[in-house]
Amino acid sequence: MSTSFSPPSQHGDEVAPSIDRRLLGELGVGRRALTVSIALGVLMSATVIAQAVLLAHLIGWAMATDAQALPVATLSWLIAAMVARALLGGFSEALSARSGRQVTGVLRASLFSALSRDPDVAGNDEKTGSLTLSATRGLRSLEPYFSRYLPAMVVAVITPPLAIVFLAVTDWPSALVALVLLAVVPFAMVRFGRKAARESDRQWRRMASLSGRVLEILRGLPTLRALGQVHTGRQEIAEASDAASRSIQSTLRAAMLSSAALEFLAGVGVGLVAMLAGFRLLNGSMSVVPALAVILVTPEVFLPLRRAGAEFHASTEGRSAATSIFNVLDAAPKLQDNLLPASSLTPIIFDDVSVNYSDSRLPALSRFSLHLEQDDHVVLRGPSGSGKTTVTRLLCAMIQPSSGELTLAGLKSREIDSASWRDLVSLVPQRPHVFAASLQDNLLSLDTASDSDLLAALELVGLTHLASGPEGLARPLAEGGLSLSAGERQRLGIARVLLQDRPVVVFDEATVHLDQQTILGLRLRLAPWLSGKSVLETGHRPGLLEQGCRVIDVTASREVS
Repeated sequence: MSTSFSPPSQHGDEVAPSIDRRLLGELGVGRRALTVSIALGVLMSATVIAQAVLLAHLIGWAMATDAQALPVATLSWLIAAMVARALLGGFSEALSARSGRQVTGVLRASLFSALSRDPDVAGNDEKTGSLTLSATRGLRSLEPYFSRYLPAMVVAVITPPLAIVFLAVTDWPSALVALVLLAVVPFAMVRFGRKAARESDRQWRRMASLSGRVLEILRGLPTLRALGQVHTGRQEIAEASDAASRSIQSTLRAAMLSSAALEFLAGVGVGLVAMLAGFRLLNGSMSVVPALAVILVTPEVFLPLRRAGAEFHASTEGRSAATSIFNVLDAAPKLQDNLLPASSLTPIIFDDVSVNYSDSRLPALSRFSLHLEQDDHVVLRGPSGSGKTTVTRLLCAMIQPSSGELTLAGLKSREIDSASWRDLVSLVPQRPHVFAASLQDNLLSLDTASDSDLLAALELVGLTHLASGPEGLARPLAEGGLSLSAGERQRLGIARVLLQDRPVVVFDEATVHLDQQTILGLRLRLAPWLSGKSVLETGHRPGLLEQGCRVIDVTASREVS
């Protein structure tokens, strides 16, 4: 199975409608907050029109030669309208921002879940760079789409007709001028918006390419240095960076051109209405208050459209990123939401399983078969690159088979909820990560674990000396475990597994940095704890499992002892 993580289409105008429909379908949990936000935005537009009318009356009163006493009621209503506008605007922005965070949070979870089920993700630097860009900057840039662009578009559809109706009731010639220019605005938005979308797609492709190239060169830096070709990598990064910069400048030019066109049309509309009102004031066919009212309200005909245009450009990067994100979501194996039994994954059956990565012509794992029952202890043996780690990744729900079948508790792996699957498996990787946090925080995997539980786990793996100082379990550890030896980091990973106490345990070369005496001590102390669990261990030498357990040759996929 190969994920098509392709860049957005070069035809931004063709892709955009389908992307918009897909993004609208992702609203889900954020729909209610967004709906309330839009309703508040429409009410705010109504208060703006009311504010303009009240202000026109006050200015008319001030200009009148026979001015009466200060119209306190009108002034009070004007202040109330201004306060209401500010409050409605604040609540609307807060709710729309909340909606954006909710939707992008769901998309982020869906993306990570899809990546965990796709074996084609790992191993390709260019693709990994693109995925990283989409999962970070891409998802962040989608927030303005939901929090600002969608509300602005709905308000732009509702508010201008309300303003036109008011103008028609107050002064129909002004309404006619505004309506004619308003009809031109969508054509300008579509014309310049398509160009901006194409430029944004091009920018996103080049940014993704730059991310991939940087990651690929960084990983190959030792080789480049050994061959004396570091300057080649530097030149490639510079060229990709220049291409991305040129693309960004083109996108900004398109956005500025679009904004200038909308500003021009809005300025012409307001200017024509003001000129007509001024001429009619001079010849006495129009009074001051209606003239001021139409002049103050006319900008509200165009302002929502100008705002929607500006938010469109702010969201174009997110729309481009959405295309890449949806490609991953669509290509990933679909889950049927089947939940595993609460206490068991067994029997676990690998039936002729193969895994292929897109950047390699050779399979990472070829036709591997294994039957694992409860209380089975199995060691995978084989040379580096034979697929041992790939088997552990399959068992930990990190990837899915390219061919063959993996079943757990009678369910096919692609039909199992990955979260419930992972809740039943513990993994000690080759290089357990140590966080910049306390020893307690680095150990704690269960909220119910007490300090005595943590100390007992440390004792089993021979790390009690880490908590023996005055700070105890609060001892700070450096990021990456710089203050620990490689063997201590591996034993810390084993201690985490002890605290998780899950029915399936995977040791992926978890003793490679331990001496034989330490391994023997761990084997004796862990034997009672491993009893009754399904255990899979990979390695080139005897590890944590006792002698006499099954040994599988991964290369030949056959049992040898």
